[in-house]
Amino acid sequence: MQKFHDGWKTRLLEGAFPDRAFDVAFWQEQGDEAIFSAAWEMVELSEEVKNGRKPTLQRSATTLKRI
Repeated sequence: MQKFHDGWKTRLLEGAFPDRAFDVAFWQEQGDEAIFSAAWEMVELSEEVKNGRKPTLQRSATTLKRI
């Protein structure tokens, strides 16, 4: 059973392991920007928990030469 209340979407499960359909439908409704934002938030949180800092971009330089 799914319910909508003031912008919240919920689901009640009884006696069954949940499938992924609810999650997939929810994130498809959110759009690309919200999905990217949530994924980046998880990256930041993971880096802070593991290394105690915000993530940084890799700073390396590579040179390509034609042979």
